[in-house]
Amino acid sequence: MRQAFNRNFSKSVGLAGLLLIIGFVGGCKAPNLTMTADTPAELVTAPLRQPIETVPANNVVEVRAGDTLYGVASRYQVTPQSIIEQNGLVPPFDLRQGQILKVIPRRTHVVTIEDSVNSISQRYAVSQYQLAQLNGLSAPFELRVGQRLQLPSTLDFSVLDSGLPQGITGTGAVQPTPTPRKVKTATPAAPRKRFVAPAAGAGAFQWPVEGEIIAEFGPSARGVHNDGVNIAAKTGSVVGAAAKGRVAFVGDNIKSFGKLVLVKHDGGIITAYAHLGDISVKEGDIVDAGAAIGTVGLTGRVDQPQLHFEIRKARQPIDPRSLIS
Repeated sequence: MRQAFNRNFSKSVGLAGLLLIIGFVGGCKAPNLTMTADTPAELVTAPLRQPIETVPANNVVEVRAGDTLYGVASRYQVTPQSIIEQNGLVPPFDLRQGQILKVIPRRTHVVTIEDSVNSISQRYAVSQYQLAQLNGLSAPFELRVGQRLQLPSTLDFSVLDSGLPQGITGTGAVQPTPTPRKVKTATPAAPRKRFVAPAAGAGAFQWPVEGEIIAEFGPSARGVHNDGVNIAAKTGSVVGAAAKGRVAFVGDNIKSFGKLVLVKHDGGIITAYAHLGDISVKEGDIVDAGAAIGTVGLTGRVDQPQLHFEIRKARQPIDPRSLIS
């Protein structure tokens, strides 16, 4: 019976789960099962979460005292399996202090003949400075074909703020003037309102999906500023472009945003659509107002199907309600 249990447990947990358990148990003492109801339980301090670090430009790291396979993977935000495969490790996957490991970051780009630091930063919406710093690049930032570059984990929408995309003569979209943010005194929360995306009108943006706004633009109850609005909708609901533009970025598994699409419009305006389920466009596509770019999903750090929608101009987030009636 014990052997059958072990077989079934291994099948249900899988390799990733077993590696996690091995890494956790390896740093904890065996529990004391001889205590009675009158015996105070021993205070056990849970292990601290591993601080996240970037992988060095040469993709080589050195094992530190007390490191486990899972700990190293957590530190550099990669999978334990990728470390095993890159370094030919065998069970029980014990590591020794000073051991050299090759670690390939999760988000990378292999350089082609047309690439430059500027074009790569535009393609992935990341900072040129961070891209160069992560990969040990220095002026004049020459790249070689086949070179694997690590991509920054944070997005920089400002790299897309460079005027009208080629192939678009105009969108007719309203050109907002960013205004300084005002500090508002605490007021009772207004009841949530439902809205219906209106028919696209000349010279205006339109709502990308119909639904209830469950998170408004501005400071939230937790003190975090929401740079857009979150719209609750059914999974699979079609998400349309808010105005005519060019798809400047398509990303999968982007930190808290999940699946993300950025559309670039004239006047340095960018609209962002996050937590998508399916994506139906690719980078470089020209989309008309209302054209489908994807569907509502449950990707990223959300607990219900919704769309996070932003409008930005020159890095400044703009309340969509100020532009869309």
